[in-house]
Amino acid sequence: MPRTLHTGVSRRPHKREFWPVYSTVLLLILHTFFVAYINSSFLEQFIPDTAVGLIYTVGSAVSVLIFLFISRVLHRVGNYNLTVWLLVLNFAAVIGMSQAESLRVAVPLFIVHLIAVPMIVFNLDVFMEELIGNEEGDTGKRRGLLLTLGSFIGAMAPFISSLVVDFGDGSFEFAYIISALVLIPIVFILFKYFRNFNDPPYKEIQLFSAMRTFWVHRNVRWVFLTHFILQIFFMFMVVYAPLYLVGHNGMSWREFGVVMFFAQLAYVIFEYPAGIIADKYIGEKEMMAAGFLILAVASSWMSFVNTGDVALWIIIMFVLRIGASLSEVTTESYFFKQINGSDAQIISFFRVTRPLAYVIGAMLGSLTLLYLPFNLLFTVLGLLMVPAMFFAAQIKDTK
Repeated sequence: MPRTLHTGVSRRPHKREFWPVYSTVLLLILHTFFVAYINSSFLEQFIPDTAVGLIYTVGSAVSVLIFLFISRVLHRVGNYNLTVWLLVLNFAAVIGMSQAESLRVAVPLFIVHLIAVPMIVFNLDVFMEELIGNEEGDTGKRRGLLLTLGSFIGAMAPFISSLVVDFGDGSFEFAYIISALVLIPIVFILFKYFRNFNDPPYKEIQLFSAMRTFWVHRNVRWVFLTHFILQIFFMFMVVYAPLYLVGHNGMSWREFGVVMFFAQLAYVIFEYPAGIIADKYIGEKEMMAAGFLILAVASSWMSFVNTGDVALWIIIMFVLRIGASLSEVTTESYFFKQINGSDAQIISFFRVTRPLAYVIGAMLGSLTLLYLPFNLLFTVLGLLMVPAMFFAAQIKDTK
């Protein structure tokens, strides 16, 4: 995977381009979260729930491979052109999913969507890199603010999409259509502000060199592993939580939307202050470990709640997101405080964690469901969070 290489000449966009970049990011979050929690149920129409994870494994594995070689495409077509084409491709795939009525149509389109989204995120990150300075003192504050804005959208999107599905008597058609339409203003914003984007040099990731480099740096190694485990948690929540609450506990889509809305508010409430506290007062170590402790306990708790009681699930999911918010902002903040612009291989390898976590997490989920009841899947998830607590304890704190 490539990264941008900054030269001594500043190419940072003018201040007027700051909000267009973040607008595209927030719109993409809206697009993604509008269907993220219904994707597994959409697939369940065509395949058993035990096989849903395998589809995520295939799509995410392809994403990892593409990321390793994406710089060759960027060299040929440029970041702007690639982003626009990916948006168009993703738009077509999601519209197609809204009309899909067979396995051979639905699954390939979903895989295209699954591959396209993280690539678009990376492309937008290339634009965004030009806005990031070299001062690290406010890293947690800056990233906490961005995560908070995204989390507010991440709270509203599943709530609204669940209402749309419920209004359509369980049909996912209109939710996918709305999600696709959100991509259109992204294209217009990119055309207006970035069609003349000056591509920086890109450096292709050397996989084994990157693994060796990050392993040698002790603190980076531990925070990378904690971040990877956190991404597995997110994967389980996106793929298996809707199947469990709606499919196994009898919750309606409207009720599921209410649960997820209040759960996601934990990110809005906690991530920004946590970033400030990490920067100014206690560092990341303690909050990172505490976050994973909460995730371990609350994830296991899910296995033993076999009711569709909305109030109880709001509490469980909200507690889970408290742990996730602490872990997310501290792992990202700590990582970017440990590296600088010369750490090309480490930065590139760090970007692979999300699709790689989907590969490993989906495989673990599928294997678990072959041998254990669905509810015990979340006990396994809780056990997966335990090593992250010890990894967090190994890092040297920044305060």
